[in-house]
Amino acid sequence: MTRSTTTRICATLGALGLAATAAVGAATTASASTGTAAAAPAQAAVAAATSGDVVGIPSLDVSRYLGSWYQYAAVPAVYELQCAKDAKAQYSLTSPTTVKVVNTCSTWLGRTSSVTGEAKVLNAPASSELNVSFLKIGGSWLHFGGANYVVVGVGSSYDWAVVGDPSHASGFVLSRTPNLTADQLTQVRATVVGAGYDLSSFRLTPQTGGQSSRGTLG
Repeated sequence: MTRSTTTRICATLGALGLAATAAVGAATTASASTGTAAAAPAQAAVAAATSGDVVGIPSLDVSRYLGSWYQYAAVPAVYELQCAKDAKAQYSLTSPTTVKVVNTCSTWLGRTSSVTGEAKVLNAPASSELNVSFLKIGGSWLHFGGANYVVVGVGSSYDWAVVGDPSHASGFVLSRTPNLTADQLTQVRATVVGAGYDLSSFRLTPQTGGQSSRGTLG
């Protein structure tokens, strides 16, 4: 089995437990190409996740969510063990309800690791609950189970996002920049806790030009 095949299988297992990626952790999103309603302010997004359950925000503006994201922190996953730093995700729309996911990171050997997958919207038009797959057979992406990539909070400017999965087995904090401001971090932590996660379960991801810590979100 090649390293590429092993990486894809690990990423797929992560996606089923919950995933995005190797995107990194990996991770995506998607919905109507013409765009859904604009997201509510960050405060409202945070308030939407206060029950301890992983519930998607009422409306995700997919057009604003697309593009590049830095992984600020994540619940440790086996498929990311090879990543030393610079975990990033790139999302691009491929249809009204599917998004191409490309997750990359720098390995401990100084190489760039990349995995490509697809995120499929499950709760249109809200578009905040998706199923991410990194397994492709015969030209088709294979999606198993329900949502494993749930956007539980976003900044008012779509400058940060918190992604979880119903089992709390995985989670991601994403940022448009290599670091977060103190205000952004306060909102992120509130969102993470509101979704039922322990802050200490998230490990920080070192980013070139940003944070260098490998500590916890708490």
